[in-house]
Amino acid sequence: MASEIAQKITALVRKLVGTTRILEKLATIEDDCRRHAQPKTIPPPENHFPLTGDTASTRYTVASTFLSGRGIEIGAFAYPLRLPAGAQVQYVDKYDLGALDGLHTIAGLTPGDFGIDMGSVIQPDIIDDGECLSKIGDYSQDFVIANHVLEHFENPVKGFRNMLRVLKHGGILYLSLPEMRHSFDSVRQPTPFEHILKDYTEGPAWSRAAAYAEFSRVFAAHGMDKGLFPRRTGAELAAFEQEIAAEMEQTGFSIHFHAWTADGMVEMFAKIKSTFNLSFETRMMLQNNDEVIFVFQKTVPHIPA
Repeated sequence: MASEIAQKITALVRKLVGTTRILEKLATIEDDCRRHAQPKTIPPPENHFPLTGDTASTRYTVASTFLSGRGIEIGAFAYPLRLPAGAQVQYVDKYDLGALDGLHTIAGLTPGDFGIDMGSVIQPDIIDDGECLSKIGDYSQDFVIANHVLEHFENPVKGFRNMLRVLKHGGILYLSLPEMRHSFDSVRQPTPFEHILKDYTEGPAWSRAAAYAEFSRVFAAHGMDKGLFPRRTGAELAAFEQEIAAEMEQTGFSIHFHAWTADGMVEMFAKIKSTFNLSFETRMMLQNNDEVIFVFQKTVPHIPA
């Protein structure tokens, strides 16, 4: 498994946009893969259900290379990132465990119907909206982890800026996103930058109803494909989708408000950086099976001319 990961990362080096430091860092990762048939791990907390297989191994290898000190993980849910020795994390989520059952049940389906063990869900250390991070101080964290979180934010630009805000200079943002072509989002249109820019400048209320309506169609189709709903067509299906959308919007159900291809992600982060004159560098980007991992490092801003 380690050799396969090493080969994957080596092949992806040629697709990365970066500097000599990036190549040196990737060489370190490749060496680590060769030296460890099984990566060193810290046993996860009791009852946690971490990812397994190549996806988890690649995540761990990247985390072991870039993450140290004290940081936060936003929205770990049932899949916390496995961290190297010496890295200490606090978990941030919008809801405590007692509120999850009601807020994650739609059309009579619970997360368990989709294969999620609620007993494995992380109890947050800090109850806070990950988009705002209002309880986290500026320049206070050595790292921030956000796996499959940004697509759930109605205002991803705001969320991304706040992740950078709480990092120390030199701090690391470890962020991954689902590649829409390899998920249930594959039938949707990719979110253009102009959309998320408007969500930021005008607030996301303008697009909320349309987002729930679109996602309800994906949710209904996905549920029917899995045999969780009876098959519906025509007017009956349209009415069912409207019912789901209304229920989701009423409860504030956490959907994928946005979806991107790998190229769209690269464009988005580049435009966020240039539009808002943010100080960070891309240390790594790599495709990890159905997701794309980004590693950003916060830098000291230049003195204005």
